[in-house]
Amino acid sequence: MGISPRVHFFDKYGKIEKIPYRKFERLLNADKNVFYPKYISEKVKCSISYVEMENRQAMKILHCDYLIIPFNENGQLEVDTYAQGTALMLQSIDLLGNLNNITYLQPVIARKNYRHGFTWQANQQQINAIVAHIFSRKHKKAPCGAFNYLTSDKPLGFNHRE
Repeated sequence: MGISPRVHFFDKYGKIEKIPYRKFERLLNADKNVFYPKYISEKVKCSISYVEMENRQAMKILHCDYLIIPFNENGQLEVDTYAQGTALMLQSIDLLGNLNNITYLQPVIARKNYRHGFTWQANQQQINAIVAHIFSRKHKKAPCGAFNYLTSDKPLGFNHRE
């Protein structure tokens, strides 16, 4: 039993594409050998799903993150824009707010800007497509009820064997 990340991109027409996680890591590390010509100069919707695995089969979706990945004119990661999003994400962590009763606005503003420019919310059709890709080897049909849990901020409780 283990946890496996699954990455999917949605193109501008809403079509889903599974991305190998190792290639995705290389993309985020700005590897010049990783590029996607079909996403040239686009901001692509990306879903990262954390899937509980048993005997190499997906059993449960534990969590999903929805990010916007910026690409440059060569189909590579737009490093400056991505770095800006990472900085906003880190600034949104409120370390000082728990020390006293003072509200610090910087983390609040950074969180709002990060959510607005670097994340997205999947609609039901996109959630269904993600679930279908995760639970079906041939991407035909998702288990009944699996998609209802992908919009929650809490860990998912869907068990494929139920």
